[in-house]
Amino acid sequence: MNYNIKGTELAITSELRSYVEKCLTKADTFLQSDSTAHTDVELEYSSVRDGSKYRAEFTTSAAGALHRKDAWGDTMHEAIDLASAGLVRELRQHKKKRLHFIRRGAGAAKDMLRGLRDRF
Repeated sequence: MNYNIKGTELAITSELRSYVEKCLTKADTFLQSDSTAHTDVELEYSSVRDGSKYRAEFTTSAAGALHRKDAWGDTMHEAIDLASAGLVRELRQHKKKRLHFIRRGAGAAKDMLRGLRDRF
């Protein structure tokens, strides 16, 4: 999977980069068959915001679908964990939905063929 990491008011250290790569490997398990998958990761620090000041946003485009998750956290690692978990959850749901559609279509085709067999 191709990815791009961007930092807004935050320096992207090698430790943050490796942590994001580790989190992206979980999402990559759902995108292995798509060689055109691309993920944009934006990490942000907001000094104006009260409460959680760190934001992580994952935007993945794969197989004609766009998946986007963002999360705020007290630390950058917490924000990355929350956003990547949401992205993995969304990719898992998309895969289940696609497989259900394929299986339902195959079941309808079998029922149609069984009906033809019974007619003759």
